[in-house]
Amino acid sequence: GYITVATNAELPPFEYLENENVVGIDLDISKKIAEKLGVELKIKNAPFNSLILMLQNDMCDFVAAGLSYDEDRAKNVDFSDIYMSGFQKIIVRKDSNLYSEEDLDGKKVGVQIGTTGDSYCSKKSNIQTVRLTKPTDAIMALLNKQIDAFIIDEFSADNFINKNTEIKKLDQNLTKESYNIAVSKGNSELLGLINETISDLKTNNELNNIIASHTVSKKNENKFGEYSLYILDGLKTTLIITFFAAILGVLLGFLVATIKNTATYNKKFKFLSMIANLYTTIIRGTPALIQLFIIYYGITSHLRVGNIDIIAAIIAFGLNSGAYVSEHVRAGILSVNKGQFEAGRSLGLPYKTTMIKIIIPQALKNILPSLGSEFITLLKETAVASYIGIVDLSRAGDIIISKSYDSFIPLFVVALIYLILVVGLTSLLSKFEKRLHKNDLH
Repeated sequence: GYITVATNAELPPFEYLENENVVGIDLDISKKIAEKLGVELKIKNAPFNSLILMLQNDMCDFVAAGLSYDEDRAKNVDFSDIYMSGFQKIIVRKDSNLYSEEDLDGKKVGVQIGTTGDSYCSKKSNIQTVRLTKPTDAIMALLNKQIDAFIIDEFSADNFINKNTEIKKLDQNLTKESYNIAVSKGNSELLGLINETISDLKTNNELNNIIASHTVSKKNENKFGEYSLYILDGLKTTLIITFFAAILGVLLGFLVATIKNTATYNKKFKFLSMIANLYTTIIRGTPALIQLFIIYYGITSHLRVGNIDIIAAIIAFGLNSGAYVSEHVRAGILSVNKGQFEAGRSLGLPYKTTMIKIIIPQALKNILPSLGSEFITLLKETAVASYIGIVDLSRAGDIIISKSYDSFIPLFVVALIYLILVVGLTSLLSKFEKRLHKNDLH
């Protein structure tokens, strides 16, 4: 009942965000493809350099993202017929003394990772290539004089220049490129349908109208209401991921800690303890971002369910948090005097009851400060979820920067919200800790 397109909504006019919706030339063409099939179009907005990987892992049906034909890409995916052609252009500051490709010798040139501009600069040993994740990052770096030039396609160059009077493009054309839609290798049925759609759009002149509707100059206005929606939606996503990941982390942490502790008294748990130790070693020994990629692109990539990116983030951060929580809990259990355990057993209480009724409540009081720190770390760590296209709080700030070209205020607002969340969480944990220790005062 639906077909899924993967794109990177940071390359206007091909794809960009408008009122929280992904729009652009590629999206209009994608809608025509869905209409031809008689199904709904679903859009996955992800980093540009992950789009081909998503296609290979069946996380989408096709990729439409201002993608140009490349021999290396063609080894992994099949390309549709050409729907647009253009040249790569050099963008510089208006006060720059760079006038042609030859002037780039020894200069710092910004490119978006995985693009034609990246491939072009990779072949130029005389250029200092600065690879950035988003075109707007390159524009900001150019304005801040961190790079000397930026290479991007001419249509996107015109869009950025229309919105910023401090930059210009050089007249010289660099490499010519053609824009295509990519499908999985061997998917001839879908490829044929896409080619038919492109042909129809060209025949009835509808393609030219689509291109014109997105390349016309639009005034860059600060839209407070729209920006607020990005922040609120991003905050909601951050809290959802943090809340469910924290629950998963606590459950896993107590389970792993209990298994490790029980193994010292019962040899039957030795094998489970080995698995628990392996789990904590792997999780604590690898970066959270890598774990997120493995979960998203490997384990959950074939699940065809809604919000799979958020589910993957919850699982990844939950597993990560669980390893650290387990060590906090284990340390808390070991901090309880052994006499407490022996007293419980001497009264005839089973091991399980002794742990639940006597040991863990005391351990919880001891570990609450460190457990609170773990939750705070988890809240801030979820910011890396944006690497798989999730619009969380930090990603919302990036979107606003890309639309307003003002980096200070969006980043300040995002930082302030994180600070308020951390202070609020710290206050709640402090009150809870006082209640737990209330009886100790008497």
